[in-house]
Parts: sequence; structure tokens; C-alpha cells
Amino acid sequence: MNAVSEAAAPSWQRPGAALALVALVILLGNVGLIFVDVLARWLLRAPQSWVSDIGQVTYPVAIACCFPAALESGHMIAIRFLGEWLGPRRARPLDLIGQVALALLLVVFAWKMFQRAQSDWSGGFRTANIALRTAPTWFVVACLLGLCVLVQARVVWRAVTVAPGAIAQG
Repeated sequence: MNAVSEAAAPSWQRPGAALALVALVILLGNVGLIFVDVLARWLLRAPQSWVSDIGQVTYPVAIACCFPAALESGHMIAIRFLGEWLGPRRARPLDLIGQVALALLLVVFAWKMFQRAQSDWSGGFRTANIALRTAPTWFVVACLLGLCVLVQARVVWRAVTVAPGAIAQG
């Protein structure tokens, strides 16, 4: 897929776009809650301690929702100085190695996050003020990281199937 057809693809083919919107809604909701907390502190002298609990379980999800969009758009960290020095044809294998390494790293992150969720579940961990269970948050984050693995696998597949001549021209 070229950049034009990728941009024209429906959002269900680009899960990152939909999840970035979910992250935006979560973050805007948290901003609204912080606004309520500030007003309650200022007007009523009554801090709303539950707001921090909501943030504790929603911020990790919002952050993890942004990863697929970053993977799809290619905005993850890349070190290109060696590739520029070697030229596009010789840089292609280095890019592919980097993409595969990122996919493997995401597998490890997803697995460790799943283990964290299991640990929080068996330990019965809860937030400090309103006792929300933290394990569901980490299960959602683990699932989102699992989705990142699939998105990155698609990125790797595209990198493998791109014709070498197309890289030299582009």
C-alpha cells in the first residue's frame, strides 16, 4: 500500500486511528474530572480524591491506545544515520531488522503486562480512595499491546514485500 491508499483506508483497517480517538476521549474525560476537582477544591474546599483513582486506571489505557497509531504511521523511534550513509538499498535490511526487533520487543511487553495484570488480580490490588480494581486496566493494556504486535507484524510484512527498487526511488 502506498501512502495515499493507506490514508484512504477505512478506520477498521487502521485500528490505530480509532484507538487514538479513544485515547483522546479518555484524556478529555480526565481533564473534565480534574476541572471538577479544581472547582470543588476552590469553591467548596472539598478535594475530590476519587479523581486520582480514575486517572490511575484510565491513563495507562489512554497511553497504550496511542501505540498502534504510532506504529502504523512509522513514528516510533528510528535511527537512520547509518542507513543514510549506506544508501537506501543497503539500509533496507537494517530497517527490516529494526522492525522485527520492535515486534519481538512488543511481544515481551505484552507478555509482561499480562503477567502484571494476573499479579494485580491475584493480589486484589485496588486504588487507594475508591478501591477500584487495577487488574482490568492492565488486562486492557496487555490486549492493546497484543494488538500492537499484530500491527507491527503488518508493518514488518509490508517492509518485507516492498520491492527494493521502490525504496531506491522513494
